[in-house]
Amino acid sequence: MDSAPQHGSPKDREFYLDHPNGSASVKANEKTNGPEPAPLSTTGFPATRSSATPLWLMRLWVVIRVAFFIELGMVLVVLPWTRGWTENSLLLAYPEVRFFLQKYFVRGLISGLGFIDIGFGIGEAVRYKEPPRNPKLS
Repeated sequence: MDSAPQHGSPKDREFYLDHPNGSASVKANEKTNGPEPAPLSTTGFPATRSSATPLWLMRLWVVIRVAFFIELGMVLVVLPWTRGWTENSLLLAYPEVRFFLQKYFVRGLISGLGFIDIGFGIGEAVRYKEPPRNPKLS
């Protein structure tokens, strides 16, 4: 198998990339004029602190998410093993569904989802990092 010959060094080759705003093409090794796109964040907020997202709002958002995941997880862990699960008035009209939901593997599956949800909540709390302080914004 013959491969196509490559002429010149990698520095001699020019690669063109589309500019992030779609206005022009630039060489891959050239700097662009203008701001670089913000890195992706898993928290839903930008990676750097700005006036648009104050620190208290980021902290509040993390607390709400952690509380939601842990509370929902605790409900899913405990609820399948209570009387409210088996003697549910909503399921009286559907005996097949009620019979299915009383099986131990279904209860265990839902409790397992609860443990996973609790793990997500703890993971959110552990992974939270505050952005570096910017003295210009303080």
